[in-house]
Amino acid sequence: MVSSQSQLGREYQMGVKNWDFTPWQWVEIDELEPRTVAIDAPNYLMRRLSTIKRGRQIGRVPLSHIPVTLGLIRASLRTHVLPVLVFDGPPENLKRQPNPQLVAAAHDLYREFVKERNPYDIALSEKLHTSPALRLYFSLFHVKDLCKTLGVPCINAPSEAEMLAAVMCRDGIVGTVASNDADALLFGCPHVTKQLHLSKRKIFRATLDDLQAAIGLDLELLRDLAIVCGCDFHKKGVKGIGPRKGVVLLQRHGGLVGLLKAQGYTASQREEFILAREVFDEPNYLSSSGINVVLRPPMVPSAVRLLRPVLGSEKAETRVGEAVRLWKDFGRQQTTLEQWV
Repeated sequence: MVSSQSQLGREYQMGVKNWDFTPWQWVEIDELEPRTVAIDAPNYLMRRLSTIKRGRQIGRVPLSHIPVTLGLIRASLRTHVLPVLVFDGPPENLKRQPNPQLVAAAHDLYREFVKERNPYDIALSEKLHTSPALRLYFSLFHVKDLCKTLGVPCINAPSEAEMLAAVMCRDGIVGTVASNDADALLFGCPHVTKQLHLSKRKIFRATLDDLQAAIGLDLELLRDLAIVCGCDFHKKGVKGIGPRKGVVLLQRHGGLVGLLKAQGYTASQREEFILAREVFDEPNYLSSSGINVVLRPPMVPSAVRLLRPVLGSEKAETRVGEAVRLWKDFGRQQTTLEQWV
């Protein structure tokens, strides 16, 4: 079981070693088309919660994920951007081994919390404070229920959330994927947002077209470069070769296999690189058909009941009332936009 926040970060952080040339830039939020953002829920929550100063409250169940999620939903809908939260299925084995026992334990704790509705359960609090990984999975079950009661779209991915989010963007269901890693681009996502500055109607984003132009490699060779540099699916990479040297060698040898041969790797040694490289091809076989991303009306009694243990009765009713107003305003705005399409 994961026992430290740093270990939890390593479990969920995706990216390519020394990948520092992604052309991020600030643009107006109106660039998004459609005005929908897919969010890798585990990655987003892990990053946001890690920035919150945690004063250990003995006997208090950690519930800071709820204000974080409410803030995201409120800020997005106010700017008429629909957030779509995407949740992981079983992880890629080359990234990390699945831990169904941990997920099941978190689910059991969450069901216990829902049944008792006691934010001061000492035994539950102690278990969640002891294991950051258990706490994150507990949070994800809670967030998923919250989004469902507030009418916010939630999608369960067959594998990596970021991979399905990239496919949704590729297929035009969402306008961008919120991620701070290069992997979404390598999964074929045309538009990735690293920071959402919704109050100023700005996003810090990169596009696949810009990345290909900046480096001089097409998507297939970019994926090869990730394996050469070292990534979550092949952590070692090719010894002594970084991104810039990798670009030159891939152009010279025409791809990963040619580069490996030139570096003296035998056929059997090349197999593990090729197997890792095939993970980046998986989005080619994923379909977004049937995925429906619309904002539904909040289920008021259920939402209030879910939020009451976290916020208290008065604040819970206030937050849900605000969610209803945002839903109505969002619907009116969408209808107005559709008249011009």
